[in-house]
Amino acid sequence: MKIAGRISLLVVVLILAGCAQQPAPEAPDTRAADEAAIRTLIKQWSDSAATKDPAKFAAFYAEDAAFLFENMPLVTGKTAIAEALGPMMQDPNWALTFGPTKVEVARSGDIAYETGTYQITMTDQKTKKPVPTKGKYIVVWKKVGGTWKVAVDSPTADPPEAPAKAAK
Repeated sequence: MKIAGRISLLVVVLILAGCAQQPAPEAPDTRAADEAAIRTLIKQWSDSAATKDPAKFAAFYAEDAAFLFENMPLVTGKTAIAEALGPMMQDPNWALTFGPTKVEVARSGDIAYETGTYQITMTDQKTKKPVPTKGKYIVVWKKVGGTWKVAVDSPTADPPEAPAKAAK
């Protein structure tokens, strides 16, 4: 009977092992394709700045995005971001260009970040002359419904360039 009991136990173990769920296969690595998609979006987003249309520019943001522009309160939400950018974009000298120096996508394929540089030109309120400002930024991207959207946008201006010293 001992042998029969052992065989029965072995059969039960084999049946239970066969019923155990197999681990789900690992999702394919889409980082290269995601990076290419984000780089395309960055180019379209930068190009949209020339339209001076805040809604078109803000279309790249997620509904719950955060905009951390210098010398402004935190702005959250795509609509609020468009409203904050509206007065700036009405400036006749307003111009913005930017581009990435790095795009890094998580293995999970649902979040990424971008670092880069930008130049923005706006009218100086005192002199009424256009003033270009250079800076750097970090943008966090997230996938929303299969589409990459900006979750956090945080530009930081570089210090003003020192005036050129006069030759002696």
